[in-house]
Amino acid sequence: MFDRQALQVFINKVPDLENPGRVFLTVLYTLFLAALCALFFFYVDRLGWYFPIFSQFVIALIVTLISYIHFKVVDGYRERYGGMAYRYYFYHLMIPYLVTWYACFFHPLFVRGPMLMPWWLVIALGAFSVLLFLLTSIHIERAGFNMTTHGMDVYTVFPEEAPVVYGRIYAYIRHPLYFSLTCGCIGLGLLRNNAIALVVSLLQLIPALAAGFMEDQELIRRVGERHREYIRGTASLVPVKRLGGFMKLLFFLGE
Repeated sequence: MFDRQALQVFINKVPDLENPGRVFLTVLYTLFLAALCALFFFYVDRLGWYFPIFSQFVIALIVTLISYIHFKVVDGYRERYGGMAYRYYFYHLMIPYLVTWYACFFHPLFVRGPMLMPWWLVIALGAFSVLLFLLTSIHIERAGFNMTTHGMDVYTVFPEEAPVVYGRIYAYIRHPLYFSLTCGCIGLGLLRNNAIALVVSLLQLIPALAAGFMEDQELIRRVGERHREYIRGTASLVPVKRLGGFMKLLFFLGE
C-alpha cells in the first residue's frame, strides 16, 4: 500500500532523490550492481549442474556480510554525518544490500534441471508459497512496519524517530519480512520445478537467519529487557507452536 508520508520521510533522508539527475545516477548505480550479480550467476552457473548452488551460496554470504557491516558501522555514520547519515548509508550499504538480496531471491527462476514433480503439484505448491509471501507482506504493513522506511532501515540509523513494532503479525514471528522473502524465494524455486532450483531457493535462509539474529541483538541494545522477553516468547521465522493462529491471521486478515 502506498504511504505518501513514509515516502516523504525517506526522501527527506535521501534528498538526492528530489534531483532528476541524481535519481538517474542512482538508477544507473543500482542497475550496474544488478548486472554484476546477473553476470556472476550467468557465467558461474554454466560451469556444472551444481554450480548454481555454489553461486547462490557466495551471494548469500555477501548479503550476510553487508548485513553484518551495516549494523556495525551505523553509529559511526551518525557521528560522522549527523542528520545526513542515512543518505550516505543508503548509497554505501542499503543499495548493495538490496541488490544482492534480491539477486538471491530471483536466482532460482533461472536455474535449470530435470523435472522434479508433476506440473499440477508444482503450480499448487509454488502458488501457495508466493501467496504466503504476498499475505505476509500485507500484514507487515498493517502492523505498522512500512517498507519505505522500516524496510529500508531508516530507523536503524535514526531509531529515536519510530517505535519498535511488536503487534499483530509480530506477535507470532519476530522477522516476518524475512519469512515472506523466504516463502517467495521457495515459491520461485518450486515453480522452476527442479531440485537444484529448490536447493538454491533454500539458501536464502542464510542471510534471513543471520539478519534476524543481528536485528535481535541491535534491538536488545536499543530496547533492553523487553526485547529479550519478546525473543523468549516469539519464534524467529516460523511459529511452529502457534501455526494455526498464524495461518488464520494470514488468510482471514485478523488482528
